[in-house]
Amino acid sequence: MTEDAGLAQLGLPGLETTETAKVLALRPRPEHHPLNAYLASALTGLEGAERQLIFQLSDAVSLVCQDLGIELYEPRKKTDPVHHPDVEDTEVFHVDRERVLRSDLLIYLAHYPSTGAGEELTFAYDAMVPIVVVGHNESRISRMVTGIPGTVVTVSYDEPEELRAGLHETLLQLRPQLVQRKLAYSDYDVNIIGDRIRQLREAKGLTREDIVKVSSDRHPLSVEMLARLEQSNDKDANPSLLQLREIATALSTTVSDLVEPDMDELIINNLSTWVTDRQAARFGDISSRDRNKLLRRVLLRLIDSLEDD
Repeated sequence: MTEDAGLAQLGLPGLETTETAKVLALRPRPEHHPLNAYLASALTGLEGAERQLIFQLSDAVSLVCQDLGIELYEPRKKTDPVHHPDVEDTEVFHVDRERVLRSDLLIYLAHYPSTGAGEELTFAYDAMVPIVVVGHNESRISRMVTGIPGTVVTVSYDEPEELRAGLHETLLQLRPQLVQRKLAYSDYDVNIIGDRIRQLREAKGLTREDIVKVSSDRHPLSVEMLARLEQSNDKDANPSLLQLREIATALSTTVSDLVEPDMDELIINNLSTWVTDRQAARFGDISSRDRNKLLRRVLLRLIDSLEDD
């Protein structure tokens, strides 16, 4: 069987059919709002025909994303093991991980098993990035993929035009959700956790090496990981709960102090507002001095109740 015949069995030749082009051209384009997607697929260890298939699929996905105003990141163009063998393994890990975390969507080509793609799916799951799984109807998709909690949509196809049309329709339907998620998560494009860790570490006169030594017996951290965490925004860093617990222990603080450093002030402000509103409703406006006395009384009662427990 020739390579072209092998690809034909999976429905790749003729991807740019006239009928498909006509259908997509007639569909309304979405309102302009830039989105980013990450394309996950097998790359390492593929034979010639398999690589050709993945590249043709990637080109098809890229055209659909371009038509919908979605910028697609393709690792094969940056960290492909064949074309970019000189890229260090640690750099591949960090570059691809950050790209996944910055994406609004991950598209997974489920045609061949891949350890790397499995890692990328885990990154997406941890960051609550929606996932679209693309697979030929003759391909079996692992339940470890289809069973991922969260938004996971499968696009199956027999013929080339079904691939493009199905993916186009799926992304068009997902787009409002993706835009809403992007806007909601924009608050995480700041460095709160990392900056707080750095402030507490420096205030205690500790180096990153000191933090690593403290955590080495339980959940080993690395100096490189701490440096990236301190220097990255919260969305790109996305540390795990275990990592935050180890860092908090080393800094003699709590996870909440790392995640919400202004939590104490927020609690006091909310209590002050609550006391003021309740007293104003009963007796009218009260002075700052009386409000502070009432607030102190509430806090003391709260402390007593905690000690009783």
